[in-house]
Amino acid sequence: MKSQFIDKFNNFAKKRLIEVAGISLILISFFLILTIFTYSPDDPNFLYKPENTEIKNIGGFYGSAITDFFLQAIGLIFVLFTLSLMSWGFKIFLDKKIKNIFQKFFYTLIYLIFGTISLNIIYNESFILRDHGNGGFVGRIVKENIYDIFPFIENNYF
Repeated sequence: MKSQFIDKFNNFAKKRLIEVAGISLILISFFLILTIFTYSPDDPNFLYKPENTEIKNIGGFYGSAITDFFLQAIGLIFVLFTLSLMSWGFKIFLDKKIKNIFQKFFYTLIYLIFGTISLNIIYNESFILRDHGNGGFVGRIVKENIYDIFPFIENNYF
């Protein structure tokens, strides 16, 4: 009798913790989306802190700094990453299971890297992301060093 109660309680607690993880991912991604849409390059961040500057970002200083870091690092692919986090959160919340987490991390890393490279090659000029462009510094660094990594690629398109 006690073991059935303990098993039911453990199953109940496990499902609630998974739901909390899903809701947390949804809330984090919703916050990140709000900070992306209210992003201003003139807002202060960890590197650029002007005195007496009004912060336009809805997330305040921390929202501005987090968004600026990710937009400068991986560029506009950060929007897709936040949407991926939101979809993972909904999937976890509705299914109450965490499945294939290593595959999801691997494929997310792949699409982040190739997305930053693609944005850096195809359309890198941006008026908002003025320091590193739409592909971020990750895309720029990989694009500049791709011939060292893969010497068999011909330089017809870059």
